[in-house]
Amino acid sequence: MQCLRRRAALRVLLVGTGASLLAACGQSTPPANSVAPQPAPSSTPAAPAANPASVTTSPQAASTSSPGGVSASASPAASAAAIADLDAGNPGAAAAKAGTPKYGGSIITGQVGDLVTTDGASYSPITNNGIGQVYDELINYGDHLEIQPRLAESWDLSSDNKQIKLNLRKGVLFHDGREFTSDDVKYNMLRVRDPKRNTFAQTAAVGSAWWTGIDTPDKYTVVLTSEMPHPGVFDFLQYMRILDPKAIEANEAGDKQSLNGTGPYKFVEWVSGDHIQWVKNPNYWQTGIPYIDNFRTNIFRDQQAMISALEAGTIQVVDLAAIPDAVRLQGDKDYTVYYTNMIGQFFHAYFNCSKPPFDNKLVRQAVGYAIDKQRVTDTVFKGFTGPPISLPWTTASPAFEDAKNGYYTYDLDKARSLLAQAGVTNLTFDLGYNQAGYSAEYAAWAQIIQSDLATIGVTVNLMPQDGAVFSQGGTGDPPAFQGMRLSAGAFAQLYEAGSEMAVSRTYGAVSNASGFYDDNWKKLTAQVQTEPDPAQRKALYAQINDFILDAAFDLPTTRYPDIVVMKSNVNGLFYETQTDWTIRNTWLS
Repeated sequence: MQCLRRRAALRVLLVGTGASLLAACGQSTPPANSVAPQPAPSSTPAAPAANPASVTTSPQAASTSSPGGVSASASPAASAAAIADLDAGNPGAAAAKAGTPKYGGSIITGQVGDLVTTDGASYSPITNNGIGQVYDELINYGDHLEIQPRLAESWDLSSDNKQIKLNLRKGVLFHDGREFTSDDVKYNMLRVRDPKRNTFAQTAAVGSAWWTGIDTPDKYTVVLTSEMPHPGVFDFLQYMRILDPKAIEANEAGDKQSLNGTGPYKFVEWVSGDHIQWVKNPNYWQTGIPYIDNFRTNIFRDQQAMISALEAGTIQVVDLAAIPDAVRLQGDKDYTVYYTNMIGQFFHAYFNCSKPPFDNKLVRQAVGYAIDKQRVTDTVFKGFTGPPISLPWTTASPAFEDAKNGYYTYDLDKARSLLAQAGVTNLTFDLGYNQAGYSAEYAAWAQIIQSDLATIGVTVNLMPQDGAVFSQGGTGDPPAFQGMRLSAGAFAQLYEAGSEMAVSRTYGAVSNASGFYDDNWKKLTAQVQTEPDPAQRKALYAQINDFILDAAFDLPTTRYPDIVVMKSNVNGLFYETQTDWTIRNTWLS
């Protein structure tokens, strides 16, 4: 088993992450002047040996260890520089503009939609880019899914994947001056699994529940033990934000302005519906960053108002810019367009499988064959999302199978045949979608589906909904919505694809947004999450892919592009694997 090269091991990921129908003549490849995604690895990540030795990384060095036991460490003398290189030396920093970072200044960013919560355990696009900057995670992933140390500076993983010892970084301070310790890790792990408190913490809750033992033998050591092997342990750890117990309990009691973390920026205020503001943490543990003194996020109701503010010069960065605006501005020297479609997010259609007609998989399959996905990617998303897909996985995922991605081709004859087999005639259903981020694209996508299905005699009623109504309609088991919905899924970029079935409500066997429950699905997903042999896991992923395609309770359409348009003097901003953007690395020229 070869060790990762030091240079590669120290890089952070840059992966390359109106309601009218968009013109059909739109280009099918990303704009030439856009910052393109980084090339995908030529193969899936190296799998662990069946019985790897205990993985130990040096506590004196800035270490990077892949989940499979491959490790690389900088020399102790170079450790401080290596940690800085995790950010400054990665492709993302060079993507916006090469140059020497400068200190000082302010940035105003824009986002569509207000915060739902200031609980830092919540993972959502709106939360991550702001509230996420207040906190640090235990580890992070690099561009080839190698592990990057953060609050956990090293670790010891047992050969059977049933125990991991985390060696915590010493001298890390919360914003109020208190030192970060192992007790904080234990508190946060127990908190997210509490069913009364994990409303916004479902991403971390499942992974926390894996561990029957959370021991803290000293201030800087945490030992997690389980009765079952968990090869996806690092997938969980990268979503474990560390919140201050006192502050979060005040937050839960109603003080939504109470935030205290170890991250690069300190929270200042949230004025609901207007803005959120942060200031630089002068005592941040990672030497030399952040560069920007403070930043603010202005809250907008729609994408057009946000892009107008950018062009008027009142903000410098917009998140999730509309595709037509990204295409239009990519050729303007005053702007930089950055995007990635490889951090595990994807656009998908899904059904309420608990009610007719979509309790019949033949009907679901028929809809899958009746949607022209190529038309969607070409005319709606203009090539920013890559090719159509039938499975959610990124190219780096161990579950990625390119040959199966073309399973649901545009085939109206097959769609008609399946409806006939199902005995369904005069089919009518509601199609819901969110009017928040990418609202125009959702509307255009929905109209293509409506048009395609009309050709085979199916009536589709379009149901655009505001964010709160849409979110509420997707809750419950079975879910409350009727018919089919368009949305975005996540977590398809993880080292162990089985973690997708653990942390998401897209493919979860125990709880999912489609109300789809099947004993074989439950057995498959449970087995892959605890299978210690990587070869056996690989075989199980192939079975899982076949099941997803056949059951058709969820229909991936194309990958999701995180598009940032920024003034050309904004440098070093890019997305990390857990979908946070790197304000800590951002600087102004």
